[in-house]
Amino acid sequence: MTHVLHLLDDARLGGVTRGLPDHIRRLTGPFRHEIKVLDAAYRLPGRIDADIVVVHFTVNWAKMPFMAMLRARLGKRPMIIAEHSYTEAYEQLCVPHQARFRTMLRWNFALADRVVAVSRAQGAWLERAGVVPAARLVPIPQALDTSALDSVPPVNRLPGPMRLGTYGRYVPQKGFDILIEAMRLVPPSVATLQIGGLGPDFEALSTAAHGLPHVSVGGTVTDVAGFLTTVDAVVIPSRWEAYGLVSAEARAAGRPVLATRIDGLVEQIDPAWGLLCPSQDPRALAEAIQVMAASDLRAMGEKARGSVVGALDATIAGWRAVLTELTQPRPARAAEPGALFVRAS
Repeated sequence: MTHVLHLLDDARLGGVTRGLPDHIRRLTGPFRHEIKVLDAAYRLPGRIDADIVVVHFTVNWAKMPFMAMLRARLGKRPMIIAEHSYTEAYEQLCVPHQARFRTMLRWNFALADRVVAVSRAQGAWLERAGVVPAARLVPIPQALDTSALDSVPPVNRLPGPMRLGTYGRYVPQKGFDILIEAMRLVPPSVATLQIGGLGPDFEALSTAAHGLPHVSVGGTVTDVAGFLTTVDAVVIPSRWEAYGLVSAEARAAGRPVLATRIDGLVEQIDPAWGLLCPSQDPRALAEAIQVMAASDLRAMGEKARGSVVGALDATIAGWRAVLTELTQPRPARAAEPGALFVRAS
């Protein structure tokens, strides 16, 4: 049996910790899985007996010594980096020195046998940026078990404003500040908004929503099915998003989705069940909300629900193929030009 070790550096709720248990439960058969959460000092987790190691945390300059030691400790055993964070929109908005950033990515990714992108859009950007050779890049769109959302009833549009909802971490990435600004331009008779989540920007967002009776900023959404039952559509105003599991959950619950036209969100939205609008543009977002409010949300929701059928199976099949391939004997290869460390496999 192949022992697969999954390394995380943050056990808090997020896309990785939500999706990984679903994957592990299904990636059985010849595979035995183990999860380890690294300490803050990024020390190697003792003896590594695993046959394959999957790194799920975000790489950066500070973690490179750990990554190099991990590569050396593994020898010829394969290592996979699952890239959950960096995207084209992230680079455009958050990276002041593109060449330096891409060098960091190239050196870290050179240590891995495979780099898994969590959306096709992210994978295409990684290849265009020249940080991962196509031969070692594997796009596997993210997915999780949404069966608990099958029981969410279809959209029941009541007389009055559209009930809009969203949830996630209260951080700049999610763009909730932009959404609140957009709601200032949307009459209360057109739409109301519920935001649920947790994070450092809670107070700032609550202050921003002051004076908007049709906007509420609440706490963590622990019952996703219950939350989605209370809304007619879901809005995702993110500034960057490698994939965006909220969109997948909304669609599984039969809710139309309005999202920004960035990264992995683009490939999840079809005119049959959603709308895309420019990012960081409150006015465009407000206009899109009004278009959504005038749409046949029930019909869109039915198509949205159908769009997630088979998604998790496809994700599991992709991961199974990668893990199976890496268990096969492989010829040694030379280090890539410009790589900081010589690969052992």
